[in-house]
Amino acid sequence: MSSLEEQIRKILAEELGSTTSSTNNTVSTGNNKGVYGNVDEAVQAAKAAQEIFVDCSIETRNKVIDSLKEGFTHLLDYIATEIVNETGMGTKEAKIKKLENALYNTPGTEDLTSEIQTGDGGLIMYEYAPFGVIGAVTPSTNPVETVIANAIMMLAGGNTVYFSVHPGAKAISRWAVEKCNEFIEAATGLKNLVVTIEKPSIEAAQEMMGHKDIAALVVTGGPGVVHQAMISGKKAIGAGAGNPPAMVDATANLSLAARNIVDSAAFDNNILCTAEKEVVAESAIKDELIRLMQQEGAFLVTNPKDIETLTSMTITEKGTPSRDYIGKDATFILDSAGINYSGQPKLIILEADKNHPLVVKEMLMPIVPVVCARDFDDMLKTAVEVEDNNHHTASIHSGNLVNINKAAHRMNTSIFVVNGPTYSGTGVGFTGASALTISTPTGEGTTTAKTFTRRRRLNSPEGFSMRVWRD
Repeated sequence: MSSLEEQIRKILAEELGSTTSSTNNTVSTGNNKGVYGNVDEAVQAAKAAQEIFVDCSIETRNKVIDSLKEGFTHLLDYIATEIVNETGMGTKEAKIKKLENALYNTPGTEDLTSEIQTGDGGLIMYEYAPFGVIGAVTPSTNPVETVIANAIMMLAGGNTVYFSVHPGAKAISRWAVEKCNEFIEAATGLKNLVVTIEKPSIEAAQEMMGHKDIAALVVTGGPGVVHQAMISGKKAIGAGAGNPPAMVDATANLSLAARNIVDSAAFDNNILCTAEKEVVAESAIKDELIRLMQQEGAFLVTNPKDIETLTSMTITEKGTPSRDYIGKDATFILDSAGINYSGQPKLIILEADKNHPLVVKEMLMPIVPVVCARDFDDMLKTAVEVEDNNHHTASIHSGNLVNINKAAHRMNTSIFVVNGPTYSGTGVGFTGASALTISTPTGEGTTTAKTFTRRRRLNSPEGFSMRVWRD
């Protein structure tokens, strides 16, 4: 085994879990719904399907997308329930909202508008063509949401998709792929536009990344897997980690800021990569902000021993968040730490300095430290430091346009939210396309159908132009 293969295997083992299964030696039990026994058979089925699909009309692509939207509409409650049951993360209510966002706010073929330039030198036309078969790695935090959103965007571009689903959400993800095939075939007669395998594994993900017929890789997951996609030699679109700070300056509407931060940080128990992971507040308003956050449902932990217990319990010896608490309810975490509380808090907050492990780690659980800053400049400097060059997501609550402008410039993130919850940046409940795959490491930002296409140019020196005429 080459050093690169060993490196890929090690990283995939850490980020996808230790689930294993055979790949090439597995006999297919393909059920004609896009699920195959091994990677090669699945990829070959998707390749054959793409060779047909690439010649289909835009109207057919729209029928494919409409079939997914219509087919999944009445299944969202079931899907949300099954995601929570299988992964043990997040809340049903939040997952329904995320599924609705993926289904109804994801742009399709309308994103692929042709561009035409004309002049004395003729005509130039730019259009968007498919890559071919895209290998898409999906997370356990947004499993079916990612399958739906990626399928809509990638199919809109004329691609077919091999989904390398997370072993921690394999049952509901495999079911979602089967349903995609069922809906698409019923509407168009097309098969295998979306495929996967029965038993996802580290070996299968590694094999998919190196498969000769996978034209491009799209990874919605941890930084290690994204890095391996980037060095694979294939076109790679990678959505990596984030550690989004929420800044609150002295001019902010504190009631609104408290409500937005608590609602967003508690949403789906903080497993969104865009969710506020820490608050950086100016000292002049920090105490009042904390008081208002408590009114909105946050529980403040003040005892140093309790904070130490929370920290050691939720961060492993390797310095990574404990999977036992990722996406768990705040009450579950408090109970596990033996911390007394009243009511049903949805978020845990505590005061900490900027170097605290709970501040510098992307925890993916409803624990949000509050860091005190002297003034605006100190707040912004601290926010940049704790965001740690992920360039993913950040937010500010402020009534000062100069401060907002300066923060937006300095943070340099793919998503920057002003006076709102950061989940608005994903499209949940607000204006804008869905953003389930936020490609920061490779630079595409919030992905749309156009992201998953090749921009092609046609030149016609004798081309048509109504502005000029040449005999």
